[in-house]
Amino acid sequence: MKTFPFIYNEPKEFLKFLQPKDWANFFLGEINPRFSVTATKAKVMDVIEETSDTKSIVLKPNWLWKGFKSGQHVPVTVEIAGRRITRFYSLSSHPSDKYIQITVKRQKGGLVSNFINQNIKKGDILELGDVSGDFILTKEIPKQLLFIAGGSGITPIHSLLKDLEKSKYDGKVTLLYFVRSYDDIILKTSLEKIKSNVKWLEIVYVFSDVPKEGYESGFLTKEILDKYNKDLKSTSVYVCGPSPMQTKALSLLEGVNVKSELFLLPNQNVNHVKKEGTVDVFLTLSHKTIQVKGEKSLLEELEEQGIYPQSGCRMGICHTCVCKKQTGSVTDLSNGEVSELGEENIQICVARAESNLELEL
Repeated sequence: MKTFPFIYNEPKEFLKFLQPKDWANFFLGEINPRFSVTATKAKVMDVIEETSDTKSIVLKPNWLWKGFKSGQHVPVTVEIAGRRITRFYSLSSHPSDKYIQITVKRQKGGLVSNFINQNIKKGDILELGDVSGDFILTKEIPKQLLFIAGGSGITPIHSLLKDLEKSKYDGKVTLLYFVRSYDDIILKTSLEKIKSNVKWLEIVYVFSDVPKEGYESGFLTKEILDKYNKDLKSTSVYVCGPSPMQTKALSLLEGVNVKSELFLLPNQNVNHVKKEGTVDVFLTLSHKTIQVKGEKSLLEELEEQGIYPQSGCRMGICHTCVCKKQTGSVTDLSNGEVSELGEENIQICVARAESNLELEL
């Protein structure tokens, strides 16, 4: 009679085989989808329509949630067509609020932002990661603050304004909010409520596309900065919004104390010299070789061939997609630098193939 060989000699090896945390998550999930021993899961308590293309998602996280500071962002994971996809969103709520909140604006071609706006409803479960970001207020808050927001860049600034309101701030704050039109103002009701509750806040809406009588129009200029803040050298400035607006702001504010939440998309037009045709990419962990054209980021070219590595921000910020390049050369799309041929860690969301590669994927 044959006996089944028991290969686990140590209790810890047997427990590792059983994966007790996975079993615990399974059974807890059957009781309540928000329960987990390893993942921060959050139940959608409400979905608020802010504008025609922006919604606030109110969330109740489980006991693993560690909290956040106003101005920080959080990775949010959703499942789309069987794929787990992560993106980073600023928290628009205040740390002391009963529930947390993210405010998501649809982006053209944005897989997750469009999915959240179209599909997420009350009662759904989202998975959250650890918060990060240093777009936060300093311990000693200056007596004069200028916030410059563009579009959905208002979300972390909204949280910072709520923080100032809660802390009984008594300085002076000016918010310059650049947005396409009056109907595109995000979190307007809450912004106006904060303004009515305090004496220190001035809100200036600036419409870039559809002017409205009684409001400023156009784009960020030195003239509008001087009009609403005549003493920039004594002011701390926070800037968040589309990269062209932020680049302009940083050039106008040279020599000023500026804190910027600058999310720059990779520059696909970085000049490079590459052989005609395709290059081979050997994935050492999955023992596959694929051909890529070297015209987009490695992440995009892998996804086009049905390979979906872990990723998050897709713009070189979160480092979720870091993998080891064992051989070959890539261009860093964020700065145009071409790497050496040898071994190094790369971010595949901002790396473009320049030669045959071996990746630890």
